[in-house]
Amino acid sequence: MKKSLLIFLSLLFLASRPPFASALTPDIMGPDMKIIDNNIIVNISVANIPELEKTIKSGIGKELVFTAELMRVWRFWPDEFVVSKEVKKVITYDGLRDQYFASSYDGINRSEKTFIDQDTMKDWVSTAGPINLANIRELDPAEYYIRIIVESKSIEQLPLIGFLMHLVPEVEMSLAKESVPFTIWIDK
Repeated sequence: MKKSLLIFLSLLFLASRPPFASALTPDIMGPDMKIIDNNIIVNISVANIPELEKTIKSGIGKELVFTAELMRVWRFWPDEFVVSKEVKKVITYDGLRDQYFASSYDGINRSEKTFIDQDTMKDWVSTAGPINLANIRELDPAEYYIRIIVESKSIEQLPLIGFLMHLVPEVEMSLAKESVPFTIWIDK
């Protein structure tokens, strides 16, 4: 009895582990940053999200969270967090209608879309922006950089025994990338 329970728990643990790395690994493109009308505008995109389409078509919804953080560089101290903005994108699949349903929420605006073409859906879900991160008139003259974080989560969790729930990670994919430092000089 103990041996079969041990085998069952071992198989359950191995099944909950993420698969080995594939040839295509996810990568954050950019971040693409521009200063337009004294506002720092950021565009984020991620390429090669592993098994996104396969997971969604199996009936499990996905949530992608794009976070852009503005950081101030300090020489002998840890860098200072200034401001961040977050965009959440949720994608589900309706097998009866053969359609993808997607929504985007940035804390203020919510938009919903329906896709039939999977490539168009992938392009829309894997990009976020333009994000108005900060107004440079409100910042001190200094050196700054932008940190981008992209996380992927499944909306529905598999039903598991309560004490084994901590073995399944909530965040399936987490990527981070920093821009090159840039200097803000304000003429007053």
